[in-house]
Amino acid sequence: MSEVKFRRQPHTGPFSTGLSLLPLLLVSFFLFAMPIVMLIWGAFRNASPGTKANWSFDAFTRAYTTSETWIDFRNSIALSLSVTLIAVVVGVILAFLVARTTTPLRTIVTPMMAAVVALPPLFYGISWGMLGQKDVGLLNTTFRHIFGLDSFVLFNSNSWAGLILVSALKGVAFSFILLIGPFGAMDRSLEEASQISGANRLTTLFRVDLMVLSPAIIGTTILSIVVGFEFFDIPLILGTPAKIKVFSTRIYDMIDQQTPADYGGAGALSLLLVAIVIVLVILQWRILGKRNFTTVTGKTHRTDPWDIGKWRYAGTALIAVYVLLAVVLPMFQLLLGSLQSFFGSQGPLSFINYHKLFANANVLQALWNTLLTALVGGFLAMVVALLVTYAVARSQSGWRKALDLMGWLPFAVPGIILALAIAWEYVSIPGLKHLYGTIWIVMLALVVTAAPMAMRSVQPAIGQLARDLEESARVSGASGMRMMTTIVLPLIAPSFLSGWFLVAILLSGNLTIPILLSTPTSQTVPLVVYTLYTQGQVTQASALFVIELLLLGIGFVLAKGIAALAARAMKRQRDLQQAKLMAIDTAEPQTTEPVALAKAQSS
Repeated sequence: MSEVKFRRQPHTGPFSTGLSLLPLLLVSFFLFAMPIVMLIWGAFRNASPGTKANWSFDAFTRAYTTSETWIDFRNSIALSLSVTLIAVVVGVILAFLVARTTTPLRTIVTPMMAAVVALPPLFYGISWGMLGQKDVGLLNTTFRHIFGLDSFVLFNSNSWAGLILVSALKGVAFSFILLIGPFGAMDRSLEEASQISGANRLTTLFRVDLMVLSPAIIGTTILSIVVGFEFFDIPLILGTPAKIKVFSTRIYDMIDQQTPADYGGAGALSLLLVAIVIVLVILQWRILGKRNFTTVTGKTHRTDPWDIGKWRYAGTALIAVYVLLAVVLPMFQLLLGSLQSFFGSQGPLSFINYHKLFANANVLQALWNTLLTALVGGFLAMVVALLVTYAVARSQSGWRKALDLMGWLPFAVPGIILALAIAWEYVSIPGLKHLYGTIWIVMLALVVTAAPMAMRSVQPAIGQLARDLEESARVSGASGMRMMTTIVLPLIAPSFLSGWFLVAILLSGNLTIPILLSTPTSQTVPLVVYTLYTQGQVTQASALFVIELLLLGIGFVLAKGIAALAARAMKRQRDLQQAKLMAIDTAEPQTTEPVALAKAQSS
């Protein structure tokens, strides 16, 4: 009897061919690639967006022949490298303490890091701008009161030290989130083999742990440098009063603080930064692709932690100091400032700032705009991310690589540059000009910025889906849309909902997009907070930020409840489908199509 071989049939999903992929390619090109094309186009024009102009290299000559450009570029390099060094070193230490040791307080680190990543950079700029204010900042006034030192400045946040420290607080959390997984998955037996060979624990840490994890550490370092070049909020708030400019704030000044606005010069500078960031991202991809050391083994794989003896107290102290600087002090300062009649007041605390805010029609409009962009924009970002990620994972077309590259392109473009690029796109293309200055262009731009994060949130869930489930539904006659809504979406619903909430948080705290694209009627809360702060209304800015954080907390509770309800509903649906499947298996089916569809849904 001859052996029968079965071959898997090619995937027959909605994006299986190049033709079916074409609409998604066009949408992705318009959202992700077209702004960069328009940015390049605008840099060679000698006029503002939407006006008649001639081709010219004047913008490049004007932008690159001034000494201020290269001073600001040097500042960007110094800030990025300094923050990266602190962030990666501290991130490695904290990841090691949490994943590999029995250090006390280690259990609070991961949720705290998730909170720090979710908190917008504007939060740190505003809160530390108040904490480290030379005259009435909480740190300096408390130190003077305790030690009786008049006019002594313990810490000035409007300085290079303040800029690096505050930026590093965010950078540490970013590095930790990227490193905690590899540290937790590393095999404990590798460390034991080193110690049996006579190496002490410190030597083992440097010669085994860090060497084995070097691909992850190098990749994190490069990504941290990329993020460092994209810093905008914190340098704008803390660096501007100290006359410290970086590349991103210089681009902003050329558009918003200069009369007339130099859009061409800003575009010319933007191209240099985009090129540098793209090169760094490609370098990171190549390094991780070539260096892939095994950290998870077979039967003897162990991840039990170390007892590091007295060093655990030093680790606990490091955790406590970071939590104090990154969460406790900024939160306390914002809450305290929101209850003061004016910043630095020693008088009684009150809710007068909250009353003023809720009586301000512009603030109420900003709250509504923020809620709209966070919820609707977050949902649209997740839908785009789901379609792009699914198409890249399932399509056999060679165009899927281009789709994947376009989807990740916004990650390689700093936010302030992306806002400028989208301004060029929507003002220059006929039929889209009417969107400029409305909340809708702000929302679309925020969707573009959030797309890479949204794709990262659904990518693991898509990767875990077996193709048999989708193919069974298609063979049973289900359309591509029905297969997506009845098979794919229900199975990845938890990841979709959690990603939606995460993206909504990121959008609600974004300043770089609204600061260039908003008008008085389309402002969001971060822009209003920044305006109040720069106008000297610091206590109202604090109160408005407290309101936003409170709304985010309420949203977290609601999202958690909705996720729990969705999980229970999915469980009931699976139980029902399982019961139907058992009934079908015990009966003689009329056709195989219902069986295949029921098996797919029950799985």
